[in-house]
Amino acid sequence: MNLYKKLAIQTIIYSIGFIFPRIINYVFLKFFTAFFKREEFSLYTDMYALSFILIGFLSFGLENTYFRFLYKKNYNKEIVFSTIVIIQLLISSFFLIVSMILIKYISYIAGYQEHPEYFFMFFLIIFFDTICSLPMAWLRANNKPLHYSTINIINTLTQSLMITYLFFFCENVHIKKNSFFFIKWFSSFTDKIGYIFFANVISSLGNLFLILPIILKKVTIKKFNKTLAMSMLNYGIPIMLGTIAFSINENLDKILIKRWMSDDVNGSYSACYKIATFMNFYIRIFRLGIEPFFFKKSGDSNAMDYYEEIIYVFILFGLVFYVMVCGNINIFMKFLIDKKYHSAVSIIPVIMMGNLFLGVYTNLSIFYKIIDKPIIGTYISLIGVLITFLFNVIFIIMPNNSFMIPAWGTLISYGSMLVVLYIWGKKKFFKFCNKKIKNIIMHFLFALFIVFVTEKKMKFGLLLQFLYLIIIFFSEKKRLIYLIK
Repeated sequence: MNLYKKLAIQTIIYSIGFIFPRIINYVFLKFFTAFFKREEFSLYTDMYALSFILIGFLSFGLENTYFRFLYKKNYNKEIVFSTIVIIQLLISSFFLIVSMILIKYISYIAGYQEHPEYFFMFFLIIFFDTICSLPMAWLRANNKPLHYSTINIINTLTQSLMITYLFFFCENVHIKKNSFFFIKWFSSFTDKIGYIFFANVISSLGNLFLILPIILKKVTIKKFNKTLAMSMLNYGIPIMLGTIAFSINENLDKILIKRWMSDDVNGSYSACYKIATFMNFYIRIFRLGIEPFFFKKSGDSNAMDYYEEIIYVFILFGLVFYVMVCGNINIFMKFLIDKKYHSAVSIIPVIMMGNLFLGVYTNLSIFYKIIDKPIIGTYISLIGVLITFLFNVIFIIMPNNSFMIPAWGTLISYGSMLVVLYIWGKKKFFKFCNKKIKNIIMHFLFALFIVFVTEKKMKFGLLLQFLYLIIIFFSEKKRLIYLIK
C-alpha cells in the first residue's frame, strides 16, 4: 500500500507540472485561433509537425534506453547517465551543425523559402529540447517530481510572458529607441507567427540553463563507457524507429492536408486536432508517474499481475475521460477555439479514440522493453505507418479529398498496432483472463454508445453521462475502492 501512496503523490505532483503548461497552451490556442487567419494558423502547426518528426529521429530512443539500463543490476547508475548524455550531446551537436549549413535548402524543400528564419529558430528549439530530455528523465528516475514540475512551470511561464510581450507590448518595436537590441534585431526579420517560435527558443534556452547543473554535476567524460554506449545505441535505435513512426502517424495528415488541400482547411483541422489531444493529458500524466515504476517492478515475481491491473484501470479511466470530453464537445469548442475553425469538429471523437488506443499500446509495450526486445515495437510501428500512408494515399487520390479519411487512418493505425501487440504479447507475456478482456470490450462499447447517444440527444447529455459514471462505479466498485485505499 505504501508503494501505491508514493505512486499517487508523485503522479499528482507530475500532473501539476504537466497540466499547468497544457492549460496555458490551450489559453493561447483560443488567442491564436482568434488572432490568426486559418491559413496563418496552418503555418504555425505545420512547423511543429515537421519538427516533431525531427525530434523523433534525434531522440534515438535514449530516454527509454536510460530507464532500461538504469535498473539493470550490472551497471553503475552514474556511468549509465554520463554515457547516455554524452551520446545525446554528440548526436544533437552534429544535427545542429549540419542543419545550419543546409538551412536554405531545407527551407526551400519544405516550401518556406521566404521564411528561413523559421527553420533557424526551430533547429535551436530542437537542439535545446533534446539535450534537456535526459536530465529531465534523471529527475523522474531519482524521484524528484517537484523539481521536474517546477522546471516545466518556469519554462511555460517564460514562453507565455515572452509571447505576451511580443504580441501586446512590442508593436513597431524597431522604431523605438529604448528597445532591447535583440528585440530590434528579431523584429526586423520575422512576423507574428515567428514571434511564437522565438518565444519558444527563449523558453527552451531557459530550460537548458535550469537543467545545466545536473549535467555539470553528474556527467563527466571519465565515466563514458564505449561498450555501454554501443549497447545503448543497439537498444535505442529500434525505439527511435518506432518514435519516428509515431511522429509520422501523428503529423503526416496535417503536413499533407496543407499541401494537397489548402492552408485554410488545414488550419481548421489542426485546431480541432488539438482538442482531440486532450486524451494525451491523461496518457502523459499516467506515463510520468507510472513508467519509471514499471521498470522498477520488472524483477518482481508478481510483476505481470501488477502490470495487467494497472493497464485495466488505465483503460477504464481513459474511457471515462473520453466520454466526459466527447459528451461535452460543444462546450470545449466554444471556449477553446474560435468559431471559424469549427468546421473540422467531426474529427475529434475519432482522433481521441485513436489516442486512447495509442495509450493502451504504450502501456502494453512495456513487455518488449523489459525483455530487451524493442525491435518488436519497431515492426509494429511500421505496420501502423503503412496503414497511415495507405489512408493518406487514399486521401490524396480521392476526388473529394475529405479530411475525415486521414482522421480514420489515425484511428485504424493505432487500433491495428494495439491488436497486433496484444496478439504477439499474449503468446509470450500477457495472461489477461477472458473475463477481463470481455469487461474491457464491454466498457469500450458502452462508452461509444454513450457518446453516440449524447451527440444525438444533447438535451439529455449530462443525465446520460451521470448515469454512465454511476454504472461504471458500481460495476467496478471493488477495484475502485481498493485503488482509492
